[in-house]
Amino acid sequence: MVSLETLPQEIFNRIALALDVADLGSLAQVSRSLCKMARCDDLWIERVSADFGDREVIVELLAESGVDISELLDATTDLVPWRLPHSYQHGDRIPADPTYTGHGLRCYRERLARVAPTSEDEYVDRVKHSEAEIDRVKLMLREGPQASEEVFVEAAFRLVLVQEWFPASAECYYLWALICYMRNTLKPALAFLSIAHDINSDFAPVHELQAEVQSMANGVFGVAGQAPLLDESCSGPSPQLAKALALIFNHFDRDRDGVLNMSELGAVVRVTNGQPAPPAMITQIVGTFGGQISSRSGRKVAGWDLGSLTNFYVAQTMQDPQETRQDMAKFGFDPHTLCKV
Repeated sequence: MVSLETLPQEIFNRIALALDVADLGSLAQVSRSLCKMARCDDLWIERVSADFGDREVIVELLAESGVDISELLDATTDLVPWRLPHSYQHGDRIPADPTYTGHGLRCYRERLARVAPTSEDEYVDRVKHSEAEIDRVKLMLREGPQASEEVFVEAAFRLVLVQEWFPASAECYYLWALICYMRNTLKPALAFLSIAHDINSDFAPVHELQAEVQSMANGVFGVAGQAPLLDESCSGPSPQLAKALALIFNHFDRDRDGVLNMSELGAVVRVTNGQPAPPAMITQIVGTFGGQISSRSGRKVAGWDLGSLTNFYVAQTMQDPQETRQDMAKFGFDPHTLCKV
């Protein structure tokens, strides 16, 4: 007959995570074996994440958006530890064998104490401080997508300090989602919004941003059998769009020199706009996405190479994915599959 004491630690942890902390404490008093298993470091580190928010997930989602707060986290002394220290790790991986040092339990107790103020005055002070931090973050984000990477990093880190005291703050997750959206990373933004919704489904800003990001994601990644326009990070074209753009480039590169010159680029714009473009407009878009490009013969030509065409459509897609699909149709591609018709 299988008993709890004979279970692998990993299976025991799954069961223990479903128990209330008080019930887990009672279980630990049944026997010495269960007491040891209940003190597993990994169990309590996971419990910190389950009860107070998974900071590793927060860090990873932000990193996917190019917002790396790891250095600030490592340097600060204002946060309770949420993972095993490096002395318990081998390289970057925690050993397979569980440890029972009590570190995980200490982390949990310290985090619990952090979110449970000792007096009403302390609670009021925390609320005031957190509201001030959130107001500061909102002010920083008013710069919009043009804000520097340093601004986004500092804003994201300040939200971690707020979440340390108020782990059930839907507004923190909403603002992290907004940072990701400003950085043109849709899937991390949706992941943060999903967590915010789980915390507080009545927080209106989450619904509004979620609808906007989901609409953009549907256009970018496609729905109902549509081919995606961009890759997962939204930083480059999908394989389908890349193939279509290469065919378009080769079609309009009449002299086969590897550059769409002013005349050839004008022909591209004539297809998408339905009418000839003024020379000043062609000059402007050459300057924005291209320039003096080395042709296959080595001669410098004012225009676009394939990378310029690709960068233009990546930027346009993040503004209006439907316009990109409409352009593909004008070039003779199926707007849904991006295949040549």
